[in-house]
Amino acid sequence: MQKKYGLSSYSLKMIAIVFMLIDHINTYLGQSLHLPLWVAWLGRFVAPLFVYLLIEGFFYTRNRWRYLRRLLLATGVMAIGNIVYNLISKSYINPYDQQINYFNFLGPQNIFLTLTLIFALLMLFENFKEAKLIGRLLGLLGILVMAFLLLFSEGGIYLLPITLIMYTARKAKLPQINYIGITLFTLALLFLAVQSHTGDQSLYAYLTFDNEFMMITVLPFIYLYNHQRGGTGRPFEKYFFYFFYPIHLWILYALHLILN
Repeated sequence: MQKKYGLSSYSLKMIAIVFMLIDHINTYLGQSLHLPLWVAWLGRFVAPLFVYLLIEGFFYTRNRWRYLRRLLLATGVMAIGNIVYNLISKSYINPYDQQINYFNFLGPQNIFLTLTLIFALLMLFENFKEAKLIGRLLGLLGILVMAFLLLFSEGGIYLLPITLIMYTARKAKLPQINYIGITLFTLALLFLAVQSHTGDQSLYAYLTFDNEFMMITVLPFIYLYNHQRGGTGRPFEKYFFYFFYPIHLWILYALHLILN
């Protein structure tokens, strides 16, 4: 149901991009800029908000396969940039045993990969109900494979439960599921973070590191979403994030290498 007030999907994306930039600046230049520890909390809503908008886009788009191809292309472009960065920085080498860790070539950042896997997972969910027995068995296998791969993508281990909560809320048309589910999930994360605190540093400092419980801050943005597209409808607005994400990270990668 559309609201007369609130924020459109375009406005939410622009807000998320600003806080994503702040978060990535803190990740790569935070020590050099002497940013306070609490800055790490500011961007924790960004990834779940992108997942929320992806799920909305999944149900609104007229061509899901075209949407998936666009995500795959963005994933590939970002992956190439990450490989180049890892080759230059030699971050693919484990500093402890000097062995090559090929898993490191996936990162350090590629939210496109996570979103691609989530979108593919949603397609499998939707097709599962309509398939016959063999199709359902193959669909179930695909769901398990996508869920497994998602656990190894950027933030996937946290975003998989978030995805299931948001998808269920969207299908049931019960936004309360988002508020209850995400609150319980993030409270569990907070409990685990506090429990894992060893006392080597202050609890405050530790919680700015183990900070995924702050994903609860996505809830006000979900509430403010008015289910309108927003913007002017120009192609630039549609593809802005696809260009901004890799470009700003590549700049930060370069600055990080120069300063360190």
